[in-house]
Amino acid sequence: MSEAMVNATITQLLTMEEIIQRLDPDRVADILLPKSGQIVQPFVDEFLADQPKALIDFASNYATDSEGYLQQKVAHKFLRDLTVDVQKNIGSICNLRNCVVNMMMSDRSLLGKLFEISGKDELLFLVDSGLLLGFILGIFQLFISLYWNNPWTLSIGGLVVGLATNWLALKWIFEPVNPLKIGPIVLQGLFLRRQNEVSADFSNFFANRVLTSRQLWKSMLTDPTTLPEWEKLVAKRFSSFTKDVTLGAVNLEEQKPRKLNAASARLCANLFDYLTDLHEYVDESLEIEQTLRARMMAMTSIQFERVLHPIFEEDETTLIISGGALGFLAGYVQQLLSTGSIALPQLSLGGNAKLVSLVGSVVGMFIVSVAIKPQKSLLLFVARLIERTRRLKKKTYRYLSGARRSNSAS
Repeated sequence: MSEAMVNATITQLLTMEEIIQRLDPDRVADILLPKSGQIVQPFVDEFLADQPKALIDFASNYATDSEGYLQQKVAHKFLRDLTVDVQKNIGSICNLRNCVVNMMMSDRSLLGKLFEISGKDELLFLVDSGLLLGFILGIFQLFISLYWNNPWTLSIGGLVVGLATNWLALKWIFEPVNPLKIGPIVLQGLFLRRQNEVSADFSNFFANRVLTSRQLWKSMLTDPTTLPEWEKLVAKRFSSFTKDVTLGAVNLEEQKPRKLNAASARLCANLFDYLTDLHEYVDESLEIEQTLRARMMAMTSIQFERVLHPIFEEDETTLIISGGALGFLAGYVQQLLSTGSIALPQLSLGGNAKLVSLVGSVVGMFIVSVAIKPQKSLLLFVARLIERTRRLKKKTYRYLSGARRSNSAS
Protein backbone atom coordinates (compact mmCIF):
# COMPACT_ATOMS: atom_id res chain seq x y z
CA MET A 1 0.00 0.00 0.00
CA SER A 2 2.83 2.40 0.83
CA GLU A 3 4.38 1.87 -2.59
CA ALA A 4 1.11 2.59 -4.39
CA MET A 5 0.58 5.76 -2.37
CA VAL A 6 4.14 6.97 -2.97
CA ASN A 7 3.87 6.38 -6.70
CA ALA A 8 0.64 8.36 -6.82
CA THR A 9 1.61 11.30 -4.64
CA ILE A 10 5.06 11.93 -3.19
CA THR A 11 7.05 11.36 -6.37
CA GLN A 12 4.73 13.76 -8.20
CA LEU A 13 4.65 16.46 -5.54
CA LEU A 14 8.31 16.66 -4.52
CA THR A 15 11.61 16.51 -6.35
CA MET A 16 14.90 16.53 -4.49
CA GLU A 17 16.44 18.42 -7.41
CA GLU A 18 14.20 21.35 -6.50
CA ILE A 19 14.18 21.43 -2.71
CA ILE A 20 17.90 20.67 -2.21
CA GLN A 21 18.69 23.98 -3.88
CA ARG A 22 17.19 25.74 -0.87
CA LEU A 23 20.28 24.87 1.17
CA ASP A 24 22.96 27.54 1.42
CA PRO A 25 26.37 25.83 0.86
CA ASP A 26 28.15 28.42 3.01
CA ARG A 27 25.71 27.87 5.88
CA VAL A 28 26.12 24.10 5.62
CA ALA A 29 29.92 24.50 5.69
CA ASP A 30 29.70 26.72 8.78
CA ILE A 31 27.61 24.14 10.64
CA LEU A 32 29.87 21.20 9.72
CA LEU A 33 33.15 23.06 10.25
CA PRO A 34 33.68 21.77 13.83
CA LYS A 35 33.45 18.20 12.46
CA SER A 36 35.76 18.85 9.49
CA GLY A 37 38.69 17.05 11.13
CA GLN A 38 36.64 13.88 11.62
CA ILE A 39 35.35 14.13 8.06
CA VAL A 40 38.83 14.19 6.47
CA GLN A 41 40.43 11.80 8.99
CA PRO A 42 39.85 8.68 6.83
CA PHE A 43 41.90 10.27 4.04
CA VAL A 44 44.72 11.15 6.46
CA ASP A 45 44.75 7.58 7.80
CA GLU A 46 44.67 6.01 4.35
CA PHE A 47 47.29 8.11 2.59
CA LEU A 48 49.73 8.32 5.52
CA ALA A 49 49.39 4.72 6.68
CA ASP A 50 52.96 3.87 5.65
CA GLN A 51 54.46 7.12 7.01
CA PRO A 52 56.17 7.67 10.40
CA LYS A 53 53.78 7.91 13.36
CA ALA A 54 54.96 11.44 14.15
CA LEU A 55 53.86 12.60 10.70
CA ILE A 56 50.51 10.88 11.06
CA ASP A 57 49.91 12.48 14.46
CA PHE A 58 50.92 15.90 13.12
CA ALA A 59 48.59 15.60 10.14
CA SER A 60 45.72 14.39 12.32
CA ASN A 61 46.16 17.20 14.85
CA TYR A 62 46.45 19.76 12.06
CA ALA A 63 43.29 18.47 10.34
CA THR A 64 41.26 18.42 13.55
CA ASP A 65 42.34 21.93 14.61
CA SER A 66 39.25 23.85 13.51
CA GLU A 67 40.43 26.99 15.33
CA GLY A 68 43.35 27.68 13.01
CA TYR A 69 42.74 30.37 10.40
CA LEU A 70 44.24 28.37 7.52
CA GLN A 71 42.48 25.18 8.55
CA GLN A 72 39.15 27.00 8.72
CA LYS A 73 39.55 28.47 5.26
CA VAL A 74 40.66 25.18 3.69
CA ALA A 75 38.05 23.07 5.50
CA HIS A 76 35.27 25.56 4.76
CA LYS A 77 36.10 25.49 1.06
CA PHE A 78 36.09 21.67 1.00
CA LEU A 79 32.74 21.43 2.80
CA ARG A 80 31.17 24.16 0.70
CA ASP A 81 32.28 22.56 -2.57
CA LEU A 82 31.08 19.17 -1.34
CA THR A 83 27.64 20.67 -0.64
CA VAL A 84 27.52 22.14 -4.14
CA ASP A 85 28.42 18.72 -5.56
CA VAL A 86 25.57 17.18 -3.57
CA GLN A 87 23.13 19.74 -4.98
CA LYS A 88 24.28 19.13 -8.56
CA ASN A 89 24.19 15.33 -8.30
CA ILE A 90 21.21 14.85 -6.00
CA GLY A 91 19.36 12.84 -8.65
CA SER A 92 21.93 10.03 -8.47
CA ILE A 93 22.70 10.12 -4.74
CA CYS A 94 19.12 10.32 -3.42
CA ASN A 95 16.21 8.01 -4.21
CA LEU A 96 13.17 9.72 -2.68
CA ARG A 97 10.83 6.85 -3.53
CA ASN A 98 13.05 4.28 -1.80
CA CYS A 99 13.44 6.59 1.19
CA VAL A 100 9.68 6.78 1.78
CA VAL A 101 8.89 3.14 0.99
CA ASN A 102 11.72 1.78 3.15
CA MET A 103 10.68 4.02 6.03
CA MET A 104 7.09 2.79 5.78
CA MET A 105 8.19 -0.84 5.55
CA SER A 106 10.58 -0.59 8.50
CA ASP A 107 7.81 0.84 10.69
CA ARG A 108 4.53 -0.56 9.40
CA SER A 109 2.55 1.37 11.99
CA LEU A 110 3.35 4.61 10.10
CA LEU A 111 0.93 3.82 7.30
CA GLY A 112 -1.82 3.13 9.80
CA LYS A 113 -1.06 6.37 11.65
CA LEU A 114 -1.10 8.28 8.36
CA PHE A 115 -4.53 6.87 7.56
CA GLU A 116 -5.83 7.62 11.05
CA ILE A 117 -4.69 11.24 10.76
CA SER A 118 -5.57 11.99 7.13
CA GLY A 119 -8.66 9.80 6.87
CA LYS A 120 -10.04 10.07 10.41
CA ASP A 121 -13.44 11.36 9.28
CA GLU A 122 -13.72 8.72 6.55
CA LEU A 123 -12.81 5.98 9.03
CA LEU A 124 -15.55 7.15 11.42
CA PHE A 125 -18.03 7.27 8.54
CA LEU A 126 -17.08 3.76 7.46
CA VAL A 127 -17.77 2.49 10.98
CA ASP A 128 -20.92 4.53 11.65
CA SER A 129 -22.46 3.92 8.23
CA GLY A 130 -22.68 0.21 9.04
CA LEU A 131 -25.29 0.92 11.71
CA LEU A 132 -27.45 3.20 9.58
CA LEU A 133 -27.17 1.35 6.27
CA GLY A 134 -27.49 -2.00 8.00
CA PHE A 135 -30.72 -0.85 9.67
CA ILE A 136 -32.22 0.46 6.41
CA LEU A 137 -31.31 -2.63 4.42
CA GLY A 138 -32.43 -4.79 7.32
CA ILE A 139 -35.96 -3.34 6.95
CA PHE A 140 -36.08 -4.67 3.38
CA GLN A 141 -34.77 -8.00 4.62
CA LEU A 142 -37.55 -8.07 7.22
CA PHE A 143 -40.32 -7.62 4.65
CA ILE A 144 -38.81 -10.24 2.36
CA SER A 145 -38.64 -12.79 5.18
CA LEU A 146 -42.27 -12.06 6.09
CA TYR A 147 -43.58 -12.77 2.59
CA TRP A 148 -41.13 -15.52 1.64
CA ASN A 149 -41.23 -18.24 4.23
CA ASN A 150 -37.73 -19.60 3.81
CA PRO A 151 -35.27 -19.54 6.73
CA TRP A 152 -32.34 -19.04 4.37
CA THR A 153 -33.59 -15.55 3.55
CA LEU A 154 -32.04 -14.46 6.86
CA SER A 155 -28.58 -15.78 6.01
CA ILE A 156 -28.66 -14.66 2.38
CA GLY A 157 -30.11 -11.32 3.41
CA GLY A 158 -27.32 -10.84 5.98
CA LEU A 159 -24.75 -11.59 3.28
CA VAL A 160 -26.29 -9.04 0.90
CA VAL A 161 -26.62 -6.41 3.61
CA GLY A 162 -22.99 -6.89 4.70
CA LEU A 163 -21.66 -6.63 1.15
CA ALA A 164 -23.85 -3.67 0.22
CA THR A 165 -23.10 -1.72 3.39
CA ASN A 166 -19.31 -1.66 2.93
CA TRP A 167 -19.57 -1.22 -0.84
CA LEU A 168 -21.86 1.81 -0.51
CA ALA A 169 -19.73 3.32 2.26
CA LEU A 170 -16.59 3.14 0.12
CA LYS A 171 -18.45 4.65 -2.83
CA TRP A 172 -19.67 7.58 -0.74
CA ILE A 173 -16.16 8.28 0.53
CA PHE A 174 -14.49 8.63 -2.88
CA GLU A 175 -17.31 9.24 -5.39
CA PRO A 176 -18.31 11.34 -7.18
CA VAL A 177 -14.75 12.53 -7.74
CA ASN A 178 -15.81 15.83 -9.30
CA PRO A 179 -18.65 17.87 -7.71
CA LEU A 180 -22.02 16.85 -9.15
CA LYS A 181 -24.72 19.49 -8.78
CA ILE A 182 -28.34 18.34 -8.70
CA GLY A 183 -30.49 21.42 -8.14
CA PRO A 184 -29.44 23.00 -4.83
CA ILE A 185 -27.59 19.82 -3.78
CA VAL A 186 -23.87 19.30 -4.57
CA LEU A 187 -22.65 15.70 -4.39
CA GLN A 188 -18.99 14.81 -3.96
CA GLY A 189 -16.98 12.13 -2.16
CA LEU A 190 -16.61 12.82 1.57
CA PHE A 191 -12.81 12.62 1.37
CA LEU A 192 -12.62 15.03 -1.56
CA ARG A 193 -14.64 17.68 0.25
CA ARG A 194 -11.90 17.92 2.88
CA GLN A 195 -9.03 18.58 0.47
CA ASN A 196 -7.58 21.56 2.35
CA GLU A 197 -7.80 19.85 5.75
CA VAL A 198 -6.33 16.57 4.50
CA SER A 199 -3.54 18.43 2.70
CA ALA A 200 -2.47 20.04 5.96
CA ASP A 201 -2.59 16.76 7.90
CA PHE A 202 -0.84 14.76 5.18
CA SER A 203 2.01 17.24 4.66
CA ASN A 204 2.57 17.69 8.40
CA PHE A 205 2.79 13.92 8.86
CA PHE A 206 5.33 13.42 6.08
CA ALA A 207 7.47 16.41 7.01
CA ASN A 208 7.71 15.42 10.68
CA ARG A 209 7.55 11.62 10.54
CA VAL A 210 8.96 10.46 7.20
CA LEU A 211 10.86 13.05 5.16
CA THR A 212 12.92 14.50 7.98
CA SER A 213 16.53 15.55 7.47
CA ARG A 214 17.69 12.62 9.59
CA GLN A 215 15.74 10.12 7.51
CA LEU A 216 16.79 11.63 4.17
CA TRP A 217 20.51 11.57 4.99
CA LYS A 218 20.28 8.10 6.48
CA SER A 219 18.55 6.79 3.37
CA MET A 220 21.07 8.40 1.02
CA LEU A 221 24.04 7.00 2.93
CA THR A 222 22.67 3.47 3.40
CA ASP A 223 20.54 2.80 0.30
CA PRO A 224 22.44 0.26 -1.88
CA THR A 225 21.34 2.17 -4.99
CA THR A 226 22.78 5.50 -3.83
CA LEU A 227 25.71 4.67 -1.51
CA PRO A 228 28.12 3.79 -4.38
CA GLU A 229 27.31 7.13 -6.00
CA TRP A 230 28.08 8.89 -2.74
CA GLU A 231 31.46 7.16 -2.51
CA LYS A 232 32.30 8.25 -6.05
CA LEU A 233 31.20 11.83 -5.39
CA VAL A 234 33.23 12.15 -2.17
CA ALA A 235 36.33 10.61 -3.77
CA LYS A 236 36.11 12.93 -6.73
CA ARG A 237 35.62 15.99 -4.51
CA PHE A 238 38.63 15.15 -2.29
CA SER A 239 40.78 14.52 -5.36
CA SER A 240 39.79 17.88 -6.84
CA PHE A 241 40.38 19.52 -3.47
CA THR A 242 43.95 18.19 -3.14
CA LYS A 243 44.63 19.05 -6.76
CA ASP A 244 43.61 22.66 -6.15
CA VAL A 245 45.57 22.92 -2.90
CA THR A 246 48.76 21.53 -4.49
CA LEU A 247 48.27 23.63 -7.64
CA GLY A 248 47.85 20.51 -9.76
CA ALA A 249 50.92 18.67 -8.44
CA VAL A 250 48.87 15.85 -6.88
CA ASN A 251 46.16 13.96 -8.74
CA LEU A 252 44.89 11.23 -6.44
CA GLU A 253 42.47 9.79 -9.00
CA GLU A 254 45.41 8.89 -11.22
CA GLN A 255 48.16 8.33 -8.67
CA LYS A 256 46.42 6.53 -5.79
CA PRO A 257 42.88 5.59 -6.87
CA ARG A 258 42.60 2.52 -4.60
CA LYS A 259 43.49 4.44 -1.44
CA LEU A 260 41.24 7.29 -2.52
CA ASN A 261 38.25 4.97 -2.96
CA ALA A 262 38.98 3.13 0.30
CA ALA A 263 39.11 6.41 2.26
CA SER A 264 35.91 7.63 0.59
CA ALA A 265 34.11 4.39 1.53
CA ARG A 266 35.25 4.77 5.15
CA LEU A 267 34.03 8.35 5.28
CA CYS A 268 30.62 7.52 3.80
CA ALA A 269 30.20 4.69 6.30
CA ASN A 270 30.47 7.18 9.18
CA LEU A 271 29.37 10.45 7.58
CA PHE A 272 25.82 10.26 8.95
CA ASP A 273 27.19 10.44 12.52
CA TYR A 274 28.87 13.79 11.73
CA LEU A 275 25.66 15.44 10.49
CA THR A 276 23.84 15.70 13.83
CA ASP A 277 24.10 19.48 14.04
CA LEU A 278 22.91 19.89 10.45
CA HIS A 279 19.44 18.38 10.74
CA GLU A 280 17.65 21.35 12.29
CA TYR A 281 18.86 23.69 9.55
CA VAL A 282 17.97 21.22 6.78
CA ASP A 283 14.45 20.64 8.14
CA GLU A 284 13.83 24.39 8.24
CA SER A 285 15.36 25.18 4.86
CA LEU A 286 13.82 22.42 2.73
CA GLU A 287 10.27 23.52 3.71
CA ILE A 288 8.86 20.12 2.82
CA GLU A 289 5.64 20.60 4.78
CA GLN A 290 4.82 23.95 3.15
CA THR A 291 5.65 22.62 -0.32
CA LEU A 292 3.55 19.49 0.06
CA ARG A 293 0.56 21.36 1.51
CA ALA A 294 0.50 24.03 -1.19
CA ARG A 295 0.75 21.52 -4.03
CA MET A 296 -1.84 19.17 -2.58
CA MET A 297 -4.29 22.03 -2.20
CA ALA A 298 -3.71 22.93 -5.84
CA MET A 299 -4.44 19.39 -7.04
CA THR A 300 -7.47 18.65 -9.15
CA SER A 301 -10.12 16.39 -7.62
CA ILE A 302 -8.96 13.50 -9.82
CA GLN A 303 -5.36 13.90 -8.66
CA PHE A 304 -6.29 14.35 -5.01
CA GLU A 305 -8.45 11.21 -5.02
CA ARG A 306 -5.23 9.20 -5.48
CA VAL A 307 -3.81 10.42 -2.15
CA LEU A 308 -5.81 8.16 0.18
CA HIS A 309 -7.69 5.86 -2.17
CA PRO A 310 -4.65 3.64 -2.93
CA ILE A 311 -4.59 2.66 0.76
CA PHE A 312 -8.13 1.28 0.34
CA GLU A 313 -7.86 -0.08 -3.19
CA GLU A 314 -5.45 -2.94 -2.56
CA ASP A 315 -7.68 -4.27 0.26
CA GLU A 316 -11.02 -2.93 -0.93
CA THR A 317 -12.28 -6.34 -2.03
CA THR A 318 -11.20 -7.90 1.26
CA LEU A 319 -13.03 -5.17 3.18
CA ILE A 320 -16.26 -5.73 1.25
CA ILE A 321 -16.07 -9.53 1.50
CA SER A 322 -15.39 -9.36 5.25
CA GLY A 323 -18.54 -7.26 5.65
CA GLY A 324 -20.49 -9.87 3.71
CA ALA A 325 -19.06 -12.71 5.80
CA LEU A 326 -20.00 -11.00 9.07
CA GLY A 327 -23.48 -10.25 7.70
CA PHE A 328 -23.95 -13.87 6.66
CA LEU A 329 -22.80 -15.09 10.09
CA ALA A 330 -25.27 -12.78 11.86
CA GLY A 331 -28.07 -13.88 9.53
CA TYR A 332 -27.21 -17.53 10.02
CA VAL A 333 -27.47 -17.17 13.80
CA GLN A 334 -30.89 -15.55 13.30
CA GLN A 335 -31.84 -18.46 11.04
CA LEU A 336 -30.88 -21.03 13.67
CA LEU A 337 -32.85 -19.16 16.31
CA SER A 338 -35.95 -18.84 14.10
CA THR A 339 -35.96 -22.53 13.18
CA GLY A 340 -35.36 -23.67 16.73
CA SER A 341 -32.02 -25.29 15.94
CA ILE A 342 -30.62 -23.37 18.87
CA ALA A 343 -32.57 -21.87 21.72
CA LEU A 344 -31.78 -19.19 24.24
CA PRO A 345 -32.31 -19.99 27.91
CA GLN A 346 -35.61 -18.77 29.33
CA LEU A 347 -35.13 -16.08 31.93
CA SER A 348 -37.61 -15.42 34.69
CA LEU A 349 -37.55 -11.73 35.39
CA GLY A 350 -39.98 -11.78 38.27
CA GLY A 351 -39.94 -8.48 40.13
CA ASN A 352 -36.96 -7.25 38.14
CA ALA A 353 -38.91 -6.70 34.95
CA LYS A 354 -38.97 -2.93 35.41
CA LEU A 355 -35.24 -2.89 36.10
CA VAL A 356 -34.51 -4.90 32.97
CA SER A 357 -36.79 -2.62 30.97
CA LEU A 358 -34.97 0.44 32.30
CA VAL A 359 -31.57 -1.03 31.44
CA GLY A 360 -32.82 -1.85 27.96
CA SER A 361 -34.02 1.72 27.51
CA VAL A 362 -30.67 3.13 28.60
CA VAL A 363 -28.79 0.80 26.25
CA GLY A 364 -31.14 1.75 23.43
CA MET A 365 -30.62 5.46 24.08
CA PHE A 366 -26.85 4.91 24.10
CA ILE A 367 -26.98 3.12 20.73
CA VAL A 368 -29.08 5.93 19.25
CA SER A 369 -26.69 8.58 20.64
CA VAL A 370 -23.73 6.77 19.09
CA ALA A 371 -25.56 6.46 15.79
CA ILE A 372 -26.52 10.13 15.47
CA LYS A 373 -23.17 11.32 16.93
CA PRO A 374 -24.17 14.84 18.15
CA GLN A 375 -21.95 17.57 16.80
CA LYS A 376 -19.68 19.52 19.12
CA SER A 377 -21.75 22.68 18.61
CA LEU A 378 -24.88 20.88 19.82
CA LEU A 379 -23.09 19.59 22.91
CA LEU A 380 -21.86 23.10 23.70
CA PHE A 381 -25.38 24.48 23.28
CA VAL A 382 -26.78 21.91 25.73
CA ALA A 383 -23.99 22.70 28.22
CA ARG A 384 -24.75 26.45 28.02
CA LEU A 385 -28.48 25.74 28.44
CA ILE A 386 -27.86 23.69 31.60
CA GLU A 387 -25.57 26.38 33.03
CA ARG A 388 -28.17 29.13 32.38
CA THR A 389 -30.88 27.00 34.00
CA ARG A 390 -28.73 26.63 37.12
CA ARG A 391 -28.12 30.38 37.25
CA LEU A 392 -31.86 31.07 36.89
CA LYS A 393 -32.58 28.59 39.68
CA LYS A 394 -30.10 30.34 42.00
CA LYS A 395 -31.55 33.79 41.23
CA THR A 396 -35.08 32.54 41.83
CA TYR A 397 -34.05 31.02 45.16
CA ARG A 398 -32.41 34.27 46.27
CA TYR A 399 -35.47 36.27 45.23
CA LEU A 400 -37.87 34.02 47.12
CA SER A 401 -35.62 34.04 50.21
CA GLY A 402 -35.54 37.85 50.15
CA ALA A 403 -39.32 38.03 49.80
CA ARG A 404 -39.81 35.75 52.80
CA ARG A 405 -37.50 37.84 54.95
CA SER A 406 -39.38 41.00 53.96
CA ASN A 407 -42.74 39.43 54.86
CA SER A 408 -41.34 38.25 58.21
CA ALA A 409 -40.00 41.71 59.02
CA SER A 410 -43.32 43.34 58.26
